[in-house]
Amino acid sequence: MKNVLTICRRELGAYFTSPVGYIFMIVFIAISVGLYITTFFTFPVADMRSYFGNLPVLLCVFIPAITMRVWAEERKENTWELLLTFPMRAWELSIGKFLASLAFFALTLASTLTVPAMLISLGNPDGGAIFSAYLGTLLLGAYFLSIGIFFSGFCKDQIVAFVVTLLACFSIFLMGTGFIAAYINDLIPGWGSMLGELVGLSDHYSAFTRGVIEMADVLYFVAWTAVFLTLNIIFIDGRSRPKARLYFSGTVVGCVLIGLLGNWLIRDMSLLRLDMTEGKVFTISQASKNILSAIDTPVQVKLYVTPKRDMPTGMANFEQDVTDKLDELRVASGGNIQYSVVHLTAANAIDGGVTIADGSEPEEEEEGEEEALEKRMLDKGIRPHSVQMLSQDQMTNKLIYSSIGIGYKEKQEDILPNLLPQDLMNIEYRLVSTIFKLTQEEPPVVVIMAPQEQVTIDPQMRQMMLQMGQQVPETEDPYSFLQRILESEKYSVQRVDISPQSPLPEEFDTLVVADPRKLSDRQRWEINRVLASGISVVMAVQNREFDYQATRQGLSLNQRDEAPAVNPLLEKYGITVSADHLMDVNHVALNVSSGGSGGLAALLNMGQPIDLPTHMLINNETMDQDTSITSRLSTVFYLWGSRLVLDEDKFVELGIDVKTLMRTTGNAWTAPSMNQDAIEQPDSGEAFPIMVLASGQFPDAYAGLDRPAWPAPAPSQFGQPTPPPPVETGEPDELVLAPGKLVVIGGAEMWRDNFINPRSGGPGNFDLFLNTVDAVTLGDDLLNVRGHKPIDRIIASPSSGTKTRWKLINYGFAISVISIAGILTTLARRRSRNAYTLAHSAG
Repeated sequence: MKNVLTICRRELGAYFTSPVGYIFMIVFIAISVGLYITTFFTFPVADMRSYFGNLPVLLCVFIPAITMRVWAEERKENTWELLLTFPMRAWELSIGKFLASLAFFALTLASTLTVPAMLISLGNPDGGAIFSAYLGTLLLGAYFLSIGIFFSGFCKDQIVAFVVTLLACFSIFLMGTGFIAAYINDLIPGWGSMLGELVGLSDHYSAFTRGVIEMADVLYFVAWTAVFLTLNIIFIDGRSRPKARLYFSGTVVGCVLIGLLGNWLIRDMSLLRLDMTEGKVFTISQASKNILSAIDTPVQVKLYVTPKRDMPTGMANFEQDVTDKLDELRVASGGNIQYSVVHLTAANAIDGGVTIADGSEPEEEEEGEEEALEKRMLDKGIRPHSVQMLSQDQMTNKLIYSSIGIGYKEKQEDILPNLLPQDLMNIEYRLVSTIFKLTQEEPPVVVIMAPQEQVTIDPQMRQMMLQMGQQVPETEDPYSFLQRILESEKYSVQRVDISPQSPLPEEFDTLVVADPRKLSDRQRWEINRVLASGISVVMAVQNREFDYQATRQGLSLNQRDEAPAVNPLLEKYGITVSADHLMDVNHVALNVSSGGSGGLAALLNMGQPIDLPTHMLINNETMDQDTSITSRLSTVFYLWGSRLVLDEDKFVELGIDVKTLMRTTGNAWTAPSMNQDAIEQPDSGEAFPIMVLASGQFPDAYAGLDRPAWPAPAPSQFGQPTPPPPVETGEPDELVLAPGKLVVIGGAEMWRDNFINPRSGGPGNFDLFLNTVDAVTLGDDLLNVRGHKPIDRIIASPSSGTKTRWKLINYGFAISVISIAGILTTLARRRSRNAYTLAHSAG
């Protein structure tokens, strides 16, 4: 290795004896870091996936600039033959040059560590994922370096070596992209996908950027790096031998074939897998293992899918990805999951028949049997669906099957329909959740109490609707999505008003009270008995709403204030929903359509942006990381919410354990009224609790008091008669006390239909609601499975000074250090050269 290190030192020194090496490092840092920082502070997230996603393209350009001189300069300056006369073997020369270029690239890559330093300072990045991505980038750089060294050996001109290497690197990179694979598939069916699997590097590199170190991916980069270095060694060693070109050409063909064969052998293998992410989000969770191992009868899972040859290019690996996950679940469950693959051809279904296969090609069936099979598939809910694909230089639609059926004992098969590659991130939760709920004797029952809002209809429109025979709606349900969410998760859901006409059922598991605007004493009495009897209660309280309207005169703001109707009850447990306005520096703008009718619907339209500190965005940093409800949430949109006032002495007196699940940032403030002075950020702020989980034995707050009577119902909007409240006789049923759970949130607006929908309000509000209900109803295991996924690590908007400081550090620190080092090295070399000249002149 002495000769290798000698060559390595010589080559590494050559990078820094001229300005070229320093310029390369400066330009690489300026472009790679600059592209990331330019958009980072617009919506700061403690994640570097976008940074590493751009690097393969940049490396296709910058790596050839490193390697173009490795051999080409030797040949151009006629030092090639002189170097080869040294007592060194060809492999020592090649490996020494490769190690020098790799060390130079690693040093350049290390100069970008100011980016993760910034993320650590501002937020909570996933260190394991960042380390994995840097390792993958180093391996990718080594691969491209070996290619550049290989082609540099053929060229006397550095520019020619640069261009040839650039084309080779770009070709290999593009071969693994879906666009190129689809284009080739369109010309020669199947070839694009095959070349992408055997040659392309995108899938291998993307695994590292996700935080997964797969041994097969490491072997891909190491093997191809070794192939090109070996070819370079053979070329140099046999340059002057008889028939050297023929021998070398055969060696190239053999090495490439061996490399392709190796890729083909390991493409679907998992030799060793290290999940470097925080929480091991790409590995089957312990919660899934707990749920699956408790099953008493094996669950039958069937994958209904179109064969790979008929799949669009972007879904060519869909079957393999799903079966890989099913294999992991089968092992984790100890054999409690058994699966099979059923191949269905959509084209046959359209013609009146379905081709089915279970791991093998189907046998021919009679037409009547095919039609019966198709009908059975349709009855199950297994239907082909349309996906877009590139064909003949245009986007077309193709019908495919991609559904999963789950069967347990004699129960009807449950279908997860129309799955797509983007659904694979949540496939573990969807499978385990369905299995868990199928194996329950009875579905859990959740009762929802949420207000209906009066609909104001123009009298002329009302008359027109009546003439057309249409029913005139008196109310609308702004919380209908809550019921739909729970029903999609296999809950049994009942809507009640807690009134004589709509009472609480006799048996249920959880009560959700959303936006309790006006509660009678009797309704509070009913909720009290529910909580004291050990049934979980989730309560989202909204003190106020605003109606924004953009007019020519400016913003018109109408406010609806209501005293917290639940405070008389919550105060008995030591919790109070404050009536003050809550504001935070971490907020987002909403859009109000100008000239519209205003209201919540207007917030989702494009129009005039309204940026008020009451539009709070709660980040993961201010959520409790030890509670499954909030530990894996990214952000929650907390609109017009209130803070909670907690009485610690009361908790101690009652023996209730209370944990704060969410807080504002430390720069939040409150105001008794909403005006221009109130929305100005004060010099100092405070972190206020906005969501708590209380657990323990809740007292009967009405013990020793008479049961409150039902209040008289409010008159109908249209003058319709209302029945009088019932007269109750006798004593209420005896209350059996039991420990329970109470979740209180100082806002309900985020759970309205407009904001709980992941497409409009963001996934955080959706996940928060489902996490809360799951936690208090089913326990933590299922909740931990849902939270077993990557999260967006949103960073609270930093101050202007902080932004400027980190921009200067990222743009200037590394570049300044490199520039100073380059200048000092140049001056030192000049001084040494002048001293040498003077010494010889004097002599």
